[in-house]
Amino acid sequence: MAIKPLKTLCRLLQAISNLPRIEPSQRLRGYYYGQLLANCGKNFRVGVGARIRNPALVSVGSNCYLGEDAHLYPWNEKIVIGNNVLIAAGAKIISRNHAFEKLGLPISSQGYNNQPIIIDDDVWIGFNVVILAGVTIGRGSIIGANAVVTKNIEPYSIMGGVPARLIRKRNE
Repeated sequence: MAIKPLKTLCRLLQAISNLPRIEPSQRLRGYYYGQLLANCGKNFRVGVGARIRNPALVSVGSNCYLGEDAHLYPWNEKIVIGNNVLIAAGAKIISRNHAFEKLGLPISSQGYNNQPIIIDDDVWIGFNVVILAGVTIGRGSIIGANAVVTKNIEPYSIMGGVPARLIRKRNE
């Protein structure tokens, strides 16, 4: 019996995700996703086509934005997003990597490594950025468009590239 309300909610979220690209619809999508998240602060806005898998493993602070077609994938590990975080369109945040340490075993048979992702307050994640499992992004950092973040980032860093490298500190 509990499946029917869940299907109805999924249909509603799908319908909401296709609303026009205007501020009230972003707030409405944020409100509905916020009801599913582990924790959600005030003023969470969600762009058209954005997806959050396993929302019970995601915590989002206040005044955050998840851009159009951005995806959060918390596979058995949490994703924690602080306050005043901007996540641009197309960003992907994934808390799982394939295991590959055993040379005699196909990668597809080795399982996964799941690790949490933590994004501190006042972070700007650019267009199409990919953030992989086990990463912590420090307060006030900026990640440039199309970067792939594989390692922790110190506070107030401006990063870019594949893999992401320090361009400069914000206070320089």
